[in-house]
Amino acid sequence: MNGPARKIAALDIATTCGHAVGCLGEIPRAGSIRLGVIARDPPQEVFATAIEWAVAFFERERPDILIIEAMLPPQAMLNKTSRQVRDRLAGLHGIMLGCARRAGVAEFVHVTVGDIRRHFIGDGSLKRNAAKREVIRRCVQLGWPAEDDNAADALAIWSYACALLDPKWGLRLTPLFNRAVVL
Repeated sequence: MNGPARKIAALDIATTCGHAVGCLGEIPRAGSIRLGVIARDPPQEVFATAIEWAVAFFERERPDILIIEAMLPPQAMLNKTSRQVRDRLAGLHGIMLGCARRAGVAEFVHVTVGDIRRHFIGDGSLKRNAAKREVIRRCVQLGWPAEDDNAADALAIWSYACALLDPKWGLRLTPLFNRAVVL
């Protein structure tokens, strides 16, 4: 990567939203924020909490790039989730993108969960729970702070962004080394 380091923010957008931030080559900072409880909180409450958090997050972090996991097409979750959950997720995506743009984020990247997992754990076909365990395990191997699976997923997304910016980054994270190494 040429020029000054660009700050990357990665979000795993859901009612509990994972976030990771850092520049290529750094150990990223990560965490998660609970925006609401699907069964209890009305969407407008979840959205209000999301707006408050996102405005503060993007103003504080000032990333150059936002990378998020792309939403699945509606037919992918047919008979597996409710319209209410799908609508809430779409609303959260819109809020995060709008708040990021408002804060001056210039570049937006959407990536598929399969691509992220293939990059980070070497397997894009694992079932949800097994994949989450592997992502957490990989974060631990790398010495990256992941307080839960949401933060771990955001770290995997952040790592994918780094590999897009500098393909050598992906080589540094190969299972051969089991940690980030300097080449």
